[in-house]
Amino acid sequence: MTVTWRSAVSYALTVVVLSWLTGAAVDLAWTTASGSGLGGWVSLWVKDPWNAVFVVAATASLTLARGLLAALPRWRVVLVDGSVYLVMLLACSGLSAWAGGDDAPADTASMMAVYALFTLQLPAAWLLCVWRTGHLEVVLSRAGGNGTHSEHKNHSDHGDDQRDATGR
Repeated sequence: MTVTWRSAVSYALTVVVLSWLTGAAVDLAWTTASGSGLGGWVSLWVKDPWNAVFVVAATASLTLARGLLAALPRWRVVLVDGSVYLVMLLACSGLSAWAGGDDAPADTASMMAVYALFTLQLPAAWLLCVWRTGHLEVVLSRAGGNGTHSEHKNHSDHGDDQRDATGR
């Protein structure tokens, strides 16, 4: 059983874009509440081109992870995809710091991961992974008379943790 590419792209876009927007919205709320002005928020979330790189890289990585890996139990999908998301966040933050001439890009990347926790970006990504795994379309393949034949199923069963992402 594998996840259809259309479903993998939809899953990845939902997880990445909504979690990124959650982080931006929480940071905007903190910035507004502190009265420090919106200049820092705009330069960090809107004007920084590395945010776009992160969104594209994380979406592509999650799409590949869901499209190429077999359907896994829900808890394993969250572990795998949560790790992929975090690695992309660290890589993009580190590359951004390195490109900006930072002497310690790994430290900056680690601090951005902590910042993503405080702005609820990472927890949102994990929760969205849990939610979206129940809506993945899978392709069930079985040997037919003259080759293989596939049937598409959309499973939205939210079963226990022992079930795979398809609800089985």
